Amino acid sequence: MIKKYIVIVIAFIFCAGLVFIFLHTSIRTESNIPVNDTVHFDRTLVTFTYFGNISSINIQNCVSNMALVLRRIFVTEDSYVRKGDLLYILDDSDITANLSLAQAGIQLAQANLEMAQLAAGITQPISVQAAYDIAAAALIEARNNLERIMSLQHLGGISQLDFERAQIAVVTAEGQYNQARANFETIDQQSSQNIRAARAQLAQALAHYEAVNVERAKRHVAAEIDGVVADIWAHENNMLSPGQRVMDIIDYDNLILEITVDQFEISLFEPWETVTVYVNALDLTVNGTVSRISNQAIRTGEVSNFIVTIALEKNPVLRIGLLAEVRKNVQNN
Repeated sequence: MIKKYIVIVIAFIFCAGLVFIFLHTSIRTESNIPVNDTVHFDRTLVTFTYFGNISSINIQNCVSNMALVLRRIFVTEDSYVRKGDLLYILDDSDITANLSLAQAGIQLAQANLEMAQLAAGITQPISVQAAYDIAAAALIEARNNLERIMSLQHLGGISQLDFERAQIAVVTAEGQYNQARANFETIDQQSSQNIRAARAQLAQALAHYEAVNVERAKRHVAAEIDGVVADIWAHENNMLSPGQRVMDIIDYDNLILEITVDQFEISLFEPWETVTVYVNALDLTVNGTVSRISNQAIRTGEVSNFIVTIALEKNPVLRIGLLAEVRKNVQNN
């Protein structure tokens, strides 16, 4: 029985010793942890990715402004055009008729002026009258000839020299006409009211003729930029409705990418810095230059974003509308 108690006491002392050793070790371990020490992490690379679609800085969207028949198209898709090249002609038959009426109006105004002068007892020198009539007719002929040559030039039937000569002829005819008109109008500074009214009628007739010519020029649509005919949406001899697309001219030499950047990340971009642009569809990487950072944010709810424009280097495989991305790598401490 005594042995049993002895074993129990020894076991109790052994267990108490183990507990003491465990507690002592734990206290020492906790006392070795520095309370105010800073935990260090390795630097990590954070990547910001921005997406946008490729576009051009120069695009001419030709749209019909009125309901007219498309009479003639002078270009084909993928053809290169220069600024001023004739693209297409809308129906101008009504303009042709108006031109004839405008010319008749000029002749009638001239006749009325002559009658007013005769009624006032003023005899106009025959040479001045003849010079004026000849100058007016020459100006009309020179302009008509220039318009005919412009239409033929795009078909390859007229040389550049002939075109320039026709332009010079118009300038010369305008100078002669202006001088003849000045001579004609300064013959009698004290003419009667009828003569002044007749001269006003003649000036109005000439202005109307010019306005008709301007309207006719609107039917002859020319390229406003150098570029490629990307798409032709209409067909010859078809009626166009107002607002209908006819064709698009795109300048592929000046392509851009516009991306949207959060206000807290706009500092990652600097004007004129070089960035790398990746086009996933082509598995292609091209260089770009930050050409513009918008000054005004675009707000969406509580979020403010800025537009960053990137001018892309020339590459013949790039196309309008392709999705591209720009990545910015930032070291995060």
